[in-house]
Amino acid sequence: MYPSHRRWRSTLCAVALAAIGLAGCDDGDADDVTDTDPGADIGPDMSPDPDPDMGPDPDPDMGPDPDPDMGPGEETLGILTAEQTRMAREMSPMPPIPGSPTNDYADDPAAAALGQQFYFEADWAGPLQMDSRLGSEGDTGQVSCFVCHDDQTFGSADPVGIGSRFHPRHAPGSVNAAWYAEAGFTWRGRFDVMWALPRAVFEAGAIYNSSRLRVAHVVFEQYAEAYGDVFAEYPLPPLDDLDRFPAEGKPGDAAWDAMDPADQEAVNRIVANVGKALEAYQRTLRMTTSDFDRFVAGEGELDESAQRGFGLFVGEAGCVLCHSGPFFTDQSYRNLGLEQTGDAPPMDAGRFDVVGAIGGDPFNGIGAYSDDPAAGQGFIDAVEAQSDDLIGRFRVPTVRNAAISAPYMHAGQIADLDGLIDLYIAGGGPAPMGTLDPALMPLELDAAQKADLIAFIEALTGDPVDDALRADTAN
Repeated sequence: MYPSHRRWRSTLCAVALAAIGLAGCDDGDADDVTDTDPGADIGPDMSPDPDPDMGPDPDPDMGPDPDPDMGPGEETLGILTAEQTRMAREMSPMPPIPGSPTNDYADDPAAAALGQQFYFEADWAGPLQMDSRLGSEGDTGQVSCFVCHDDQTFGSADPVGIGSRFHPRHAPGSVNAAWYAEAGFTWRGRFDVMWALPRAVFEAGAIYNSSRLRVAHVVFEQYAEAYGDVFAEYPLPPLDDLDRFPAEGKPGDAAWDAMDPADQEAVNRIVANVGKALEAYQRTLRMTTSDFDRFVAGEGELDESAQRGFGLFVGEAGCVLCHSGPFFTDQSYRNLGLEQTGDAPPMDAGRFDVVGAIGGDPFNGIGAYSDDPAAGQGFIDAVEAQSDDLIGRFRVPTVRNAAISAPYMHAGQIADLDGLIDLYIAGGGPAPMGTLDPALMPLELDAAQKADLIAFIEALTGDPVDDALRADTAN
C-alpha cells in the first residue's frame, strides 16, 4: 500500500480532494466537513431576495439534486463521492480468472483433484536439515505444500517458510494466486508460469530437499492410476527399473547425470505434469467476493468507517497508486526499504537475482514442457534486463484478503495491519539494499484515519474457500 508521493499530490490534488471529500479541510474526516451557506449569518430579516430568474425554490421533499458527474441512472454509493463511486466500480468485481494457455490441464477437474492430492503429499520430501515443528533433523516425508501454506489464504502465519530448514522468504497465499499471471509468480517473480514452480520447490534444499527422481517414484508408486487418467498422453515409464531410474537424483547428481537422456526426459515430463496438476488445484482456491464487492454491486451494506477508508485508499493515502484495479495490485516490483529480520538471511537482492534465469528455465512457458510455447513467448520477451535498479525489489501483493494473511512483506517483517500502515506513514524503511522506491514519502494519517483504512482492508476479505478443498486427500 503505497502512500502518495508529494510530487504527485499537486497533479492529483483535484482528484484526491474530490475522492475523499476534503476540499478546504485538512483533517481527513469527511464526517467533519460542513457546507456553509453564504447567507447563514445574515439572520431571518436580512436574507437575500431570491433571484427571480432561478425559478421556484426546490421542493425539500425531493432530496438532493443529482450529482452532475454521474451518468444517467447512476447513483453514488453510500457516503462516497461521485469520483470515489466511479473508482469503486473500476475496482470491483474481480475479473474472470486469467487463462493458462501453456497448461492444457489448468481447468481440468480431474487434474485439480489430483493436484489437491499432490498439495498435501509429503512422501516425496527429503530429510529435514534442522529440528522444527515438522520433526527432527534427518526425518523424511515431513514437508508438503500445505505445511507452509496452511492459513485461510493458503499462506503462512510464520514470518518465513519452514521446510527442510528456514526458507529465506514468507510463504504467500495460494488463494487467488492465478491472478498474478501478468507479473509472474513468487515474491521475486522468478517463474513465468505457475506450473514451473513446483519443480524448483521440490529440489530446493531449504524446502523439500528432494529430487525429481524421488517425485517421479512417488507418482509411480502411489498415483499411477490417477496420473494415467489425467495425463494419458504421457504414460509413466517403468520406474520400478532402478537401474534405469535411480531412487534419487537431479541434474548435477552422479545418478541423474548417468541416466539415458530419454529417461531423463521422461522424468522431467512427470515433474512438469505434477506442476500442472498442482496449478489446476490452486486455480480452484478463490476468495473473490467480499463485503466491498457486495457493496459496490448494491447487494450489501458497508460500514461507514470502511467507506471512509476506501476514500483514503484512493485519495490521501495514495494506496491506489500501486494497489490498483480489481485485484488491488499493479503487478509491479518495488523496494520498500525493508530490513531483513528474524530467520531471514541478512541480505536479499529480490528481483535483481532472478530476471536472468526466467528465460533460460527449461520448465518455462516457452520450453519443451509448455503446451503452447507461442503463448508463453510474450511474457519472456517482456522480462526486464538485469540492472541495479532491481536490487531490493519485491512484488506488490494484492490487498484482497490481506486482513487474514499476516504477517506481511517478503520476509514477514511486519506482524499486523497497524504496523503495516505505520511503515507507510514513516515513508518506508532504511533500504539496506538498493534504492527506496521514489513513491515512498512520509504520510500524515491520524489514528481515526488508520482505523478507517484498516476497516476497508478488512472489508476486502472474501468468502472462504470451500472446506472440501482443504481436505487432505493425499494417498
